[in-house]
Order: sequence, then C-alpha cells, then structure tokens
Amino acid sequence: MARPKRRGSNNSLEVSIYKLHKGQEEIAEDDARFRVVMCGRRFGKTALGITLACKAAIDGQPVGWFAPGYKYALEAWRELVQRLGPVTQRVSEQEKRLELITGGVIEVWTLDTQDPARGRKYALVIIDEAGIVRELTETWQAAIRPTLVDLGGRALILGTPKGRRHGFIQMFNRGNLEEEPDWQSFRASTLDNPWIPPEEIDAARKELPADVFAQEFEGIPLDDGVNPFGLDAIRGSVQEMDEEPDEPVVWGVDLARAQDFTVAIGMDAWRRVVRLERWQAPWSVTKDRVRELIGDTPAVVDSTGVGDAIVSDLQEAGCMVTGFTFSRPSKLRLMQRLVAAFQAEELVLPDEAWLVAELESFEFTYTATGVRYEAPRGLHDDGVMALGLALHGWDRVQGVPPEEIQLTDTFGDDLGVAQSLDGSLDLTRTPGDYTQQLPLSGW
Repeated sequence: MARPKRRGSNNSLEVSIYKLHKGQEEIAEDDARFRVVMCGRRFGKTALGITLACKAAIDGQPVGWFAPGYKYALEAWRELVQRLGPVTQRVSEQEKRLELITGGVIEVWTLDTQDPARGRKYALVIIDEAGIVRELTETWQAAIRPTLVDLGGRALILGTPKGRRHGFIQMFNRGNLEEEPDWQSFRASTLDNPWIPPEEIDAARKELPADVFAQEFEGIPLDDGVNPFGLDAIRGSVQEMDEEPDEPVVWGVDLARAQDFTVAIGMDAWRRVVRLERWQAPWSVTKDRVRELIGDTPAVVDSTGVGDAIVSDLQEAGCMVTGFTFSRPSKLRLMQRLVAAFQAEELVLPDEAWLVAELESFEFTYTATGVRYEAPRGLHDDGVMALGLALHGWDRVQGVPPEEIQLTDTFGDDLGVAQSLDGSLDLTRTPGDYTQQLPLSGW
C-alpha cells in the first residue's frame, strides 16, 4: 500500500499497488535514467510500469504513459484510474489525464497518432509494448525524448521482442554499451514471475517451436520476428523446377471464401510442389476444376463451411478426397507440421512470387488461449493453407520419400521384384505409387 498525504493535510489515504516480485524489484530500483526491459509474456512488465507510474504521480511528478494503440492504452488507463481513485482530484476521459491531490499528473497517449505529447514535460515516461510500436526509434527521438528535457526525466521502455530488426532492439543494445552510461538493459523471462503456474509455461514450451518459445517467454528475439517458418528457410526451399516434373501423389486444396483465392497444390513423392493453381470463380466452376485437376489422385480439400458440400460432391463423383475442417486446434496442428517441414528442409517450392510472399508475410501471435497463425490484415494465406493441406495428405499417402532403387536381376516377367543396393530382395513400387500405403478403411 502507498500512503500519500493531501497537500496541507495530515490525513493519509491508501492506494493499492502491485507487490513486485524479485525480478521487477531489480528493475525498479536501478538508477539508470533509461531502462529497457526486454521480457517474456506475463513477466509482469505492465504491472511494473503501472506501479512506478503510480508512485511517481503520488510523489507529485508528471508522468507520460505511451502505448502502441488505443486497446493497449485503454487497458492501462482503466487500471490507473481504478488504483489512483482515492487520491484523484480530476479525471478527463477525453484527454486520458489524471490529476492527483498530491500535484502529480498521469497522461496516457497512443503512438498511432502524429507527434503525441507535444509541448509536455515529464519526470517519468513509460513506453508499454515497445516491441510492436511502429517506427519506435523515430517516435522516441522526435516526440518522447524531448518531453524529458525540462525535468531531466527518466524512461522505462517495456516490451516483448518481435524480431531483430525493430527499433526496440536498438534501444536494448544501447543499454549494453559502456559508452551509454544513462542506459541500462534487462532481459526478463516469464520464468522469473513466481506467480505464473509452472504448468502453464510447460504447456507453452510443448506447444511452441523452441525459438518461438524463446522469444515469447524468454525475451530472446527471433531472427525473423513473427514469421513462424523462418525467412531463410522459405527462401532456401525455393528451387528451379524440372521442365517435366513428376506427377503429384497428393493434392491440397484450400477453397475460396469472400475475396480469397482457391489454391490447389500438387506434391510429388519427394515433397516437391510440382503443380500450383490459383483462381477465383463461382463454386460450380471451382468444383469442376478441382475434380479435373486431382483426377484419381488423393486430395485433402478444405471442408469448412460451404466446402463440406463440395467435398461430398467430389466424393460422390468418385474422387479420392478427404475433407479437412479448419478450427483453431486443427489449424494449429497443420501449421506446426508445416513449420517443422521448413525447419527440417523437407519441402521444395517453385519460384512463384505470390506463394513466397504469402509465406514470408505469414505470422503468429501468442494470445491468452494459445498460438494463432494467420496472414496480416488485408493479405492472403490461401497458398499457405493449401501447402499445409498437401503436406498433411503427403504424410498419409506417402510417408517416406522413395529411395533410389537400382534394378538388377529380375525374376521371370515380374519387373516389380528387384535387388536393392545392399543385395537384399525388395518389393519395389513406382515412386509415388500411393495405393499400397492407403489405410485399409480407404482414404
């Protein structure tokens, strides 16, 4: 509890603030003028910021709180209003300004507007979620840093990293340089928060790729930020395709919805994308085109929504089709398999600009309910989904890339029996012949 006194009064009022854990206390007590905290989710960075903002305002100081957008700013504003209610003299919802009976002031700003806090002067500035602030370096230099000049103010810069190319990384690096004595950097892990159940962290560790877990929970930035596949892995998978590629052993088809595209991807026995089709058309045309493309080759087709009827029609037409309904759990599994395939260099893609662009712009976010994979707003992910469906089908009809077989002596007229390289007998099949690997119950 903080116990501020009214100016000119001996009466005390109580304000409820967070009890800081050891990791937060170390940051709060540091004397550096500019403290940069790169931390994992749920370390307690916002709680730390709110605690220091309350204390500074209770001490009669002006405080500026900066957040990436309205949603983040509103959450902090509501909590500040609630906690400082007993000592608040005036509240302006429109200006997001709190004036305390101690003379302290807190103003909350969003960083999606031009030149925030112009003309203000602060003793303390807090930048929350700095890792996702656009043009953070420019905003700091042009708008926020000048507010600290008059009072020799301090800054607390808090965030979870999103890649190594962001201005947040530059600020963090300044705190590690001896020639920058005013700056101090802290790496803070979710594991440092003793109030987070260990089983929650263990569940996230199992669900996330290792490097993603390191960024989201240990504050160690990924080279590729929010891209789950890895930009280098994507580019490394792109190769020039043969003029006469092998036939697909499986298809993955993502059906169009609203303004999206239907994408059909054919994958051969070596996990090479050998057919790639993309179009927009009425459902009747799309159904006929899919049937013509896949023929009698197994296919995994998006059966979400209206896709269920199309899958049923294709099955009745004799196509070897299985439906895949997109839900949060099923999409998560599909994308995790695709992430693993890129990291293991299993895939070969054609140099098709739109598909590469979709893969490179695809991103993940970690929410309170887990990981969400999706394209950024306004962009498409149809090709990513079709590639995931094709790989999902490949795992079931092919399973293992065929090895090179050297035919030697044949027995009678049966060309399906040959000697493998080690001399043992092997019942070979044509690479990509999926029929022997289909489940007994059928596709």
